[in-house]
Amino acid sequence: MAFYLSALQKCPYLPDQEELLVLSDPREMVGSAQYDQLLQKGFRRNGPVAYRPMCPQCDACVSVRIPVAEFRPDRGQRRTWACNQDIQIREQPPHWEAAHARLFAEYQCSRHPGGGMDEHADRLYREMIVENGGVDARLLVFEQDEHPLAVALVDVLDGGVSAVYTFYTPDLPQRGLGIFAILSQIEWTRKLGLPYLYLGYWVANSPKMDYKKRFRPLEGFVAGDWRLLTEAFKRG
Repeated sequence: MAFYLSALQKCPYLPDQEELLVLSDPREMVGSAQYDQLLQKGFRRNGPVAYRPMCPQCDACVSVRIPVAEFRPDRGQRRTWACNQDIQIREQPPHWEAAHARLFAEYQCSRHPGGGMDEHADRLYREMIVENGGVDARLLVFEQDEHPLAVALVDVLDGGVSAVYTFYTPDLPQRGLGIFAILSQIEWTRKLGLPYLYLGYWVANSPKMDYKKRFRPLEGFVAGDWRLLTEAFKRG
């Protein structure tokens, strides 16, 4: 498989840094077996492209995963789990659905106003959610009375489940739908008999990433190996 370097661009997490990515060839399908190997080396997936940061002056992005057999929720997570037990979860293959696309657009407008993602939400929905590059991808749809409240795109691989992207209604902050979606994916991963839920990148000094520190134990891919991040949390 061929890989390329992106152009330098503004980092979305640290305002004083620039981002450089290693990207797989978008003309080649990654496939589940190859992506499973890449995931173990800190790569992620966006649509049909696998990528990993390779920034020249920064190594703050750490790929993280939860060993689901060892995870125990904290008090706040237990509270979030309890208050969302009226939600039903359905598993579906990735597909375009009008209600999901509207929810995706609402989420982008709420979370990224003026950033361009809200202006091209339908195209981004197709690229990010529907296209999977040959990976075994699933949608977990969180519903109440058949009305979608959240949608989580996940990849199912031999080494674990990868949480690719989750979007949800911004109108119900009291539910903590983002946290509930991760808790549900942890439980779903356990039921599949897989060892890890991969959560993407954690950045120590990025407020956007602070929620990931609450899921413990958390392992990070650091210096070519997976290790517990307890000391990194203390420093961050």
